[in-house]
Amino acid sequence: MSRNSFFTQLAVISALVAAGLWYLLRLPELIPYKAFSWGCFALFIMLASGMYFAGHQAARSTNKNDFTTVAMGFSGGKIFLSAIIILIFKELAQPETKFFILPFFGCYLAYTIFEVYFMMRLGRMKP
Repeated sequence: MSRNSFFTQLAVISALVAAGLWYLLRLPELIPYKAFSWGCFALFIMLASGMYFAGHQAARSTNKNDFTTVAMGFSGGKIFLSAIIILIFKELAQPETKFFILPFFGCYLAYTIFEVYFMMRLGRMKP
């Protein structure tokens, strides 16, 4: 997968997620969590970009274990970081409802599916 192809696809998925997020954040229950939701949206874009660059470098390595290590490391790290973010937000902001998780989970799910897609394509690259 070329860099141009990745960033084009990232822009498309980000536009779709942003439209869904904008629509979702119009619900009265979610209005107080706009800043949190948009911040998570930006974080997932940065994580996807970092995962692409690390995965691209590892896929070009002659040692195929490098690619597996990067893919597993980023996936595990993303899950851990997501749990930490939610726990910190819950402690600091003390949200009145648990609806704040909906935009976060939507972003998480969309970018995870996208990451699996492009990592599978990167995994097929020849070293």
